[in-house]
Amino acid sequence: MISTFETDYPITAVRETNETYNSYLCRNMRDGGLCGILSIHDKSLFPSIVSWLTDAVDPDAFTDFIEYFMFNDDLCIVMKYTQGLTLEKKLTTEALSLAERLELGRKILERAVLLDIPEYFLDKCFSPNCIMVEPDLTVSFNYPIEDIMKDRNCSAKANTERVLRLLFTRELQRKVPEVLIRFFDRLPELTEGNMIDLYSEYYALCVALEGYDADSEQPRTFSYRLWEGFKKCFRKVKTVLIVLLVMVAFGYLIYTMFDTGKSKVKEPHFDRIGTVKIDKNR
Repeated sequence: MISTFETDYPITAVRETNETYNSYLCRNMRDGGLCGILSIHDKSLFPSIVSWLTDAVDPDAFTDFIEYFMFNDDLCIVMKYTQGLTLEKKLTTEALSLAERLELGRKILERAVLLDIPEYFLDKCFSPNCIMVEPDLTVSFNYPIEDIMKDRNCSAKANTERVLRLLFTRELQRKVPEVLIRFFDRLPELTEGNMIDLYSEYYALCVALEGYDADSEQPRTFSYRLWEGFKKCFRKVKTVLIVLLVMVAFGYLIYTMFDTGKSKVKEPHFDRIGTVKIDKNR
């Protein structure tokens, strides 16, 4: 049990333990649900971490950050934790439509904006394994912050691009629809700005693609055009190939029957059995 004056956090699992910190999964007895607690042992790190948390985190907006406190001479940082299906698992196990994936991306960016997530925490939670997705496409984040003792001047730019590109892997390979490709051409520039501007541009993309028919545009890449052309040609010649195969099989059957009729099997002839000579006149 990890306790404060106001609440208890019963430990349900020990995720990691070493000389620098312990990482736990706990129940949140105050608000319900689960939380992750990072318990830091090194006292020399406490002043810088506490000072940084005080400056970087707005607890009224960033509600996934629950609190920090001292317990048994350790500095404990408590973050909201969600169990369920990760974004990576969702995309690999379910065939989501373009509209559903657009909505997923919108909800991911929207939640980041509403929570006003500091850059360090944003860099940690913007990962396909840390974005949790409910069946109704509700999104939540988990925060692997075990490296908070090190450099906290992180940028979420690379992870933001990676998550958005993962959502639209098929479209980016096919290079359609064109409006989506133009958005991703500008994405490196958009991620240099703030999350609100990125969300605004993404929302405009969603509006532009509302009701879009995925079959209305042909792929623009050579490999996809080649593959589609091969499939069309194969459909046309498939019947002819089947007929030819049947004819070859029938011809081979006739040939083997005819060849069997011509063959003459010679009966064995013996002149002697051991040392006894056989008289053919008897």
